[in-house]
Amino acid sequence: MKYEFEKKFLDKGILTLPFNIRYWLLKKLGLNGYTLLVAIMVAIITIIIYEFILN
Repeated sequence: MKYEFEKKFLDKGILTLPFNIRYWLLKKLGLNGYTLLVAIMVAIITIIIYEFILN
């Protein structure tokens, strides 16, 4: 018995643009560099939210 499923609009594959960007950064920077980059970006976003949105 063979089952076939119809692909819906919201079903995205693994090769989406955000995944490709993250994967490229991970390959170029390595795990430690990527983790450091993400930590710095989170700190910047937190400061922006605290300074401009909450005040």
